[in-house]
Amino acid sequence: AFFCYNHPKWFNPWGFSVLQWVVGGILIRGAIAFYDHLVVAIIEWCSAELLPTRTTGKAVRYVSLDAKSFFFLSINSVHEWIFVQRLCHYIWYSPDVSKDFSEVGAANTIVSLYVMFVVLDVIYAPCHHILHMPKLYPLIHKHHHRQHFPTRGYLDAGNEHPVEHVIGVSCTWAAVITAVHTTGAHATTIFIFFNIHAALAMLNHSPYNVEWNVLGLKYSVGNHEMHHRMFTVNYAQYCMWYDYVAGTFTLYEGPKKKLT
Repeated sequence: AFFCYNHPKWFNPWGFSVLQWVVGGILIRGAIAFYDHLVVAIIEWCSAELLPTRTTGKAVRYVSLDAKSFFFLSINSVHEWIFVQRLCHYIWYSPDVSKDFSEVGAANTIVSLYVMFVVLDVIYAPCHHILHMPKLYPLIHKHHHRQHFPTRGYLDAGNEHPVEHVIGVSCTWAAVITAVHTTGAHATTIFIFFNIHAALAMLNHSPYNVEWNVLGLKYSVGNHEMHHRMFTVNYAQYCMWYDYVAGTFTLYEGPKKKLT
């Protein structure tokens, strides 16, 4: 509270009135809920299959949202609104971010996207690994792992300790800034990255068997399900390089078939 009082630009960079700030936050919540449902609708329209663990006819371990979950989700939703404001403000006012469509090229679009996803995971994966250290795990990250088989999309993805949420957002900032200063990422590219990143985070906490591999970026919802099931594997999200080096990568394992 002291920091926010003395640094109002940090949480309100556009100088909104209290009413505008609150209404904007509500609209963002509605937009995220709509986007979550839109992503699922598109995946189902594409006839994506369910993960093997969800097709056995036997219900997987499901944990409902408790009071702490709603508390964390509420805090994180405020932080997300602040992040959206600051990201948009940065894109709009930074002289380093081009907004001229005539300047769009391969380097500040395709290459920039690649750089952002790689940098995001190169930083995020070790931070994620640290959160699993025995003495630290119960204090922060354990809450997120209440759900061994994520299924609720955004609600399971965003249901994490606020400290963990700050770490994740910081990694996203690092990815954006790195791409801006190395490849001159265009404003449109940053917008696309943010939306793809959000969609994939939601899908990582869904029951759909979605995966792709592009130039070393190996995305697999199954990989993240394995992380929730085994805890100490697959710390990365899109670029599994850290797990290859650390020896923590494991392939997806479906339900074991009973011998007859």
